[in-house]
Amino acid sequence: MSEGVFAKLYDAGVPFALIDTRERRDHVDGHWFGSTNIPLSALAETITRLVPDRTFPVHLFDWQDPASQAAADLLAQLGYSHITRHPTSQPSQFGSGFVKGEYVWSKAFGEVVAHCVDFPEVTPADYVANHQGAPLFDVRPTAEYRQFTIPGSQSLPNSLILAHMTKLRQEGQTALLHCAGRTRSIIGACTLKAAGFDGPFAVFRGGTQAWQLDGYDREHDANRRAATDGENPEDVLRFLKTWQIRWQEVADDQLAQFTAAHADRLLFDVSDDAATGQMLAHGITRISGTNLIQQTDRSIARYHVPVVLFDTGSASRAAFAAFWLTTMGFEVKIARLEGPIATMPDDADNTADATCNDTGNDTGIPLLTTAQLLAGHRQQQGLVDLRPSASFSVQHLAGSKWRNISAMLNDSPDDSQIILVCGNHAKGIETAALLAGNGWQIAGIHVWQDGAYPATALSSASISLPVDESALFAGRHHGNLQDARDYLDWEEALPDQIDQPLHRLWQGHLARVLS
Repeated sequence: MSEGVFAKLYDAGVPFALIDTRERRDHVDGHWFGSTNIPLSALAETITRLVPDRTFPVHLFDWQDPASQAAADLLAQLGYSHITRHPTSQPSQFGSGFVKGEYVWSKAFGEVVAHCVDFPEVTPADYVANHQGAPLFDVRPTAEYRQFTIPGSQSLPNSLILAHMTKLRQEGQTALLHCAGRTRSIIGACTLKAAGFDGPFAVFRGGTQAWQLDGYDREHDANRRAATDGENPEDVLRFLKTWQIRWQEVADDQLAQFTAAHADRLLFDVSDDAATGQMLAHGITRISGTNLIQQTDRSIARYHVPVVLFDTGSASRAAFAAFWLTTMGFEVKIARLEGPIATMPDDADNTADATCNDTGNDTGIPLLTTAQLLAGHRQQQGLVDLRPSASFSVQHLAGSKWRNISAMLNDSPDDSQIILVCGNHAKGIETAALLAGNGWQIAGIHVWQDGAYPATALSSASISLPVDESALFAGRHHGNLQDARDYLDWEEALPDQIDQPLHRLWQGHLARVLS
């Protein structure tokens, strides 16, 4: 068992990463709080992006199965020299640090905030009866707002709230903040409180899910944006000064020197509210400030490593993200830029190809052309497609079977030879070596992106509950009211299930921030 492993590592105060390499569905169904899920099927390309220093201390949950052993072996092959394995198993019940769900770090933090701060709240019924004239603000990224929102709501992402407090004051009515559930609206409300906002505001309890649960329809394709280009930098700078968040101006011609001096830090560009984790020059990741806070346990795999946030304009996005990361326990600095950071050049190495085994194919297993692949299939050799399930569902070779590397390693090998279909050369060679080392008979490797297939050879089909996708509360945004109800209950229960030392630490941070 691994109860208390994260709390002990975190309390030691030295840098570490705690990795769970099970596939996404298994991790979401139950995992140890604080662990970062980097599935074996994407381990090489993801770990080298999130933890580029091969000497960095990596702690690995060992679920005592062949897939966990393969993950440890692959990390060693990639050059990670400081690996500690923690044998573990799934306990009989949730709690004491064993939790379920996605983005649990930020979800739990949001609920701790909710339990510590008495925010005014408005339920859907109360809104319909008493507050229909009040302005609604959806604090999710605008792309999510456009998918669905509460009718009449305006888009005001959390990352832009600090630069638009003047607009909120000018409304003259109670500003109602909402998201799809609870967490992000709570974070937005607490941001206003911490910034000293003096206008009336409240949380729309349960967001769009509570709206549906009460029998109301959502609005789709809305396009009302409260955030404008005319940001007010005075509120932002006052906020940075009040909470002693360090920041500095960095000229365009100083960026390379600045990032080189901060190479041992986590570097995020939060200037684009639509960004979802794209890699930029100088080892910087572009992600919206709202998503960075929402997806902390996916975006930040290393603890006790300082963070630098890059932003332009008023730096409101960076200020928002810095405040919440600091309150969560991270050390943060802001670099305000003159203009946008350059994207990676089009001819840059593909991440997967650059980070996996690029010394060539030394497995002895041939790389097959399309003609060789189809000939082998006609000879009754099974085709196993190891690409992500979403890619397989869109298009695959007729007669091929979708399988997952972790599940295959934990199963007994097939009696007959198989041909592997993979997304790129490096992934194919890496996967073939893992399977062959565990008794599988591999007749060849075919790279999907290199193929030119006749239309008659192609097919599409959905996969039921694939192991590389979460199935937990999956219908909550698609009309499944029980999933929505269970999701809201799950969020509220999180503070009692996480590691209590961290719970108490967060409570202490919040008490200082909001005093």
